[in-house]
Amino acid sequence: MKVAVIGAGIVGSSVAYWLSEGGAEVVMIDGAQPGSGTTSTSFAWVNANNKLPRDYFELNVAGMREHERLHAEISGGWLHSSGNLIWAADEERENLERRVERLRSWSYAAEMLPASAVIEKLEPGALFPDTEIRIAYFPEESWIDAPALTRTLVEAATRNGAHEHFGNAVRGIEVEGEGVMLRLEDGEVHADAIVNATGAKANSVAEMVGRELPLDVFPGLLVRVAVPGEPLRHLMHTPRINVRPDGPGHVLLHHDSADERLTDDFAGTEDPLCAELLERARLILQALEDAEVVEARFGMRPVPADGHSCVGALSGIPGYYEAVTHSGVTLGPLIGRLLAREILTGEVDPLVAPFRANRFPATQT
Repeated sequence: MKVAVIGAGIVGSSVAYWLSEGGAEVVMIDGAQPGSGTTSTSFAWVNANNKLPRDYFELNVAGMREHERLHAEISGGWLHSSGNLIWAADEERENLERRVERLRSWSYAAEMLPASAVIEKLEPGALFPDTEIRIAYFPEESWIDAPALTRTLVEAATRNGAHEHFGNAVRGIEVEGEGVMLRLEDGEVHADAIVNATGAKANSVAEMVGRELPLDVFPGLLVRVAVPGEPLRHLMHTPRINVRPDGPGHVLLHHDSADERLTDDFAGTEDPLCAELLERARLILQALEDAEVVEARFGMRPVPADGHSCVGALSGIPGYYEAVTHSGVTLGPLIGRLLAREILTGEVDPLVAPFRANRFPATQT
């Protein structure tokens, strides 16, 4: 079976890898280089922390476990099992404590700790306004180097015989009687099936086959700062800034409130938003006093209209599959394996059954 996977982010590369492991002839297509799109602008927090309803929570827990399993199979230093800390604003603290109780009842590792214990045992460099405020701790959550994992998956698929068309975007798709033909900027590809794993561009690709994919797309900003040493051990989510390690000598900054203020004239590392995020981070990590902004990553993040993953075949469009999701970093390896199984055997795993592409209308109205 020949399958063309459109999109070489973390989701598409995972689909391509598992298809190649299953013996399919795989063609990987992307207008850019692997992992350089939305994947490179993700905070890359692997979790099921506030994923609802229960079936979506279970899907994300399975996604967390899939990273561990994949890391045991394909190493490379991309998985960082750091754990995560959440400090909620006063008005949100009760909701956070209820979340921890719910997660514990669902057998998810979570606990509330006084800030004094966090400083003593977990993050000695953290600054809190009161050492008795309660902080949520999630020891099994992690972060990954998403571009590195994407490249690792692409390399593994290539070793399995997959073909690459990177820097060669899809310009048109024709669903033929016994397959699919893709018109690229340079050349054509004929395949038995295609996978739309193009993230924020997924609706544009879907339109090429007459499909209307309800997709919201939001801007996101990550700021990378250089700092002496390694001042941070865990992911940390706080009322005004989220931070995580990003390799030796670097920390990554993000917050939704900054994303909401992004404009088309964003000025990169010189933009005032970058300096503002660093100032916020200095209020929770004193070691960032001498940090400096070295990179700003601006990207568009896809969210299917109901907020949940969109995975699988679409009835009425033969040979067309979708793999589009928010939480792509958490779910990418799992979705890749389960969708590859569906394409090769027709088997739909119960984990993704509630999130089938067919729940949205198949064709344009």
